[in-house]
Amino acid sequence: MNRITQEARKRQAVVKMAERKGKSYASKKYGVSLSSVKRWCKRYDGTWQSLQEKSHRPHSHPKQHTAEEESIIRSSISKSFFRYGWEGSYMTAQEAGYSRSYSGFIYAAKRLGLCGGGKEKKAARKHDRRYPEMGKPGEKVQIDVKEVPYCCLKGAVKRDEKHLYQWTAIDECTRFRFIYGFEEHTPENSVKFLEMLRKTFPFPIQTIQTDNGTEFTYKYISEEEECPFDTALKAAEIEHKLIPPRTPWHNGKVERSHRNDQRYFYDWEKFSDVRELNEKLMEHLVWSNRKPMRTLDNKSPLQLLQEKLTMA
Repeated sequence: MNRITQEARKRQAVVKMAERKGKSYASKKYGVSLSSVKRWCKRYDGTWQSLQEKSHRPHSHPKQHTAEEESIIRSSISKSFFRYGWEGSYMTAQEAGYSRSYSGFIYAAKRLGLCGGGKEKKAARKHDRRYPEMGKPGEKVQIDVKEVPYCCLKGAVKRDEKHLYQWTAIDECTRFRFIYGFEEHTPENSVKFLEMLRKTFPFPIQTIQTDNGTEFTYKYISEEEECPFDTALKAAEIEHKLIPPRTPWHNGKVERSHRNDQRYFYDWEKFSDVRELNEKLMEHLVWSNRKPMRTLDNKSPLQLLQEKLTMA
């Protein structure tokens, strides 16, 4: 006798006791709720089979994905998951007309067996201290420079052993970014980047936070000469905040964005000169500003920026 049969026969004994001495007595005698006894008595037709557990699965699911939506999910996973992961696949599905939530997309993909074979994600480390979140766009912008990996270079730029550099600015409030490439790692290029940044960001910038590199400050190399970047910031009436030496985690948002650039961009692309780098960077920038982020409740930086500007 299996467990299901045993449970049904137990219920039959409860029902027979209820018929003889009442439902309340049977409930107390067998230690089951009165509502369960009433329900079993109503279902009982004289056989223990009528008291077997029935499936709780609904007969229909009004929010079930349609065949067309499942087709879009399969196609987007096939096109984008290998390079861009779940977020990129969801963006591809949205472009194809998928309108459900990010979590719904992942649930449906896993139900269809389209997990992609990705690595199991490590549990996030818990930090006792959190830095204060900015309340409006432009309140603080982090800027940093990333050297383009040498393995991404080709042609003359590699033959001549030149270097390329990516300047990155990220708004702390919305995670909205601007990036641009240069051939030289100099303060003058930081000034050029600042001019481009102020024209690109659709909001005024109050504070810019950087590390202590000489492309941003001469604080630790000269007390007399002022860095051109500092001069440009003063002229624009923008506060310049420097993080403590050797503490890159204070610029954690821009550092994290550089890791994502490596994963989603530099691991896949090669460049023969700075012009080609910037052409591809602009395409990547559009994609990254439209990419949903869990830290933003699965909104993209562009979506959050539009919401903040509408509320202002």
